[in-house]
Amino acid sequence: MGYSDYTLKKQKYFKKTLSSSAIYNIYLRTLDASPLFAQYTWLQLSSFDLTELGMGLLYSILPVDTKPYSVDFTYVAPTTGDTLQGVWAKFEAVDFSKLYTWMTDFRTYVVENFKEEFQPELLVGVVPKACYGITRYARGVYDPIVAREFLRATFWKLRLIRTPDVSWQKMMDNITEYINMVGVTDEHIFNRLMMICSAQTYSFTLGLSILGRSRLTETVEGWGVVPIKTAKGNIYDLYFTTLDQLQMGLILDATPLGYGLLLPEQTIYKLPEGKRNPTVINVMVKKIRGIINRTTLFTWAATNYNKPEEMIDYHKSQRTNQYDLLMTQRSIIEGLVRQYIPSDERNPLKVRQYQNAVLQYISWKTKRHAFGFEAWTAMSEDDFKGWWKGYWKGQGLKEGTLELIWQGMIVWLKGIRQQKTEVGQKIQQVRKRLALLT
Repeated sequence: MGYSDYTLKKQKYFKKTLSSSAIYNIYLRTLDASPLFAQYTWLQLSSFDLTELGMGLLYSILPVDTKPYSVDFTYVAPTTGDTLQGVWAKFEAVDFSKLYTWMTDFRTYVVENFKEEFQPELLVGVVPKACYGITRYARGVYDPIVAREFLRATFWKLRLIRTPDVSWQKMMDNITEYINMVGVTDEHIFNRLMMICSAQTYSFTLGLSILGRSRLTETVEGWGVVPIKTAKGNIYDLYFTTLDQLQMGLILDATPLGYGLLLPEQTIYKLPEGKRNPTVINVMVKKIRGIINRTTLFTWAATNYNKPEEMIDYHKSQRTNQYDLLMTQRSIIEGLVRQYIPSDERNPLKVRQYQNAVLQYISWKTKRHAFGFEAWTAMSEDDFKGWWKGYWKGQGLKEGTLELIWQGMIVWLKGIRQQKTEVGQKIQQVRKRLALLT
């Protein structure tokens, strides 16, 4: 690629994302798409939050440790000094542990959210998570870091990069098998998610369904009936009466034995005033409404660290130069990868796959915004390499070629990861520091 090609790419990036006209168009498109975004947010976040909360109760994982349920941000208006440095939006992470103290202790969580008559059964056999140097011997459980991070965050990331179909199941199976997660299978996670999603579409369930989007529930002798497709490809009618049955109940042909609770026809959640959502679901509803209400702020989040004078001329735009540095780095890496690919595999499709594999290996353990990547960042380098080879071998690449490429890149891997991270952080760090001095 010649100099003029790089210049043209920089101009296109600037005009589409960072110029004053691009920012105005982003704002208009945000307004146009806000109704669709609101619907998407309700459908996506509620289904995953509720699925994970149900699994968390079975695995004694606290709501404060459950993602994306416990991920939220508040908007802070920029100061004059901030705006002079191009800091248009400041978002601060919400500390759920301080805002909702009942989330930090499993017993308090159960007492706060579930009816008194069911609390003893929910608390039977619960062993608190141990803390090194604090918990007395045999009074707590030290759970595997990678397995816990998978349950807390990773299947959400898998959902973002793969729709819940065969390829999604294969990727999930690949990582669960590699990190030896006994009992955490597609039959459990996938089926739970499918139950929630189906009930959200084909029924009207309090705490889950969306007015104007969900259908009136088909009933048989007082039971709601919705169709589901299991991980094994079986399609059948699911009978249920309450949301908690979908989240954590033992349902024949959908949940493995030992991975669900025998629940009554009535809900085991506490319903304040007899009809309001339980506390743990109210938190989810409040979070989703906040995200939707902040929709127009996405424009400023997208253009952050972009001064007014930089919006006029791409030569002055440091974010455009940052993009150019990262794309140049990527182009060099892709050229190096091409050299290691045998001639019999050097067709455009295979070359692109091998290049993507290397880019994934470089970036997935160094994500600046690590949400959803915790399981991979928690792996050792050897474990990550083993998972990586297994995954791409399943995509049709040759293990021998993957090993050859890895041997070639191991020399510069650490340095390129560090450089990538530093380039990505530099503008943000400089602008925030200068804003404090303004």
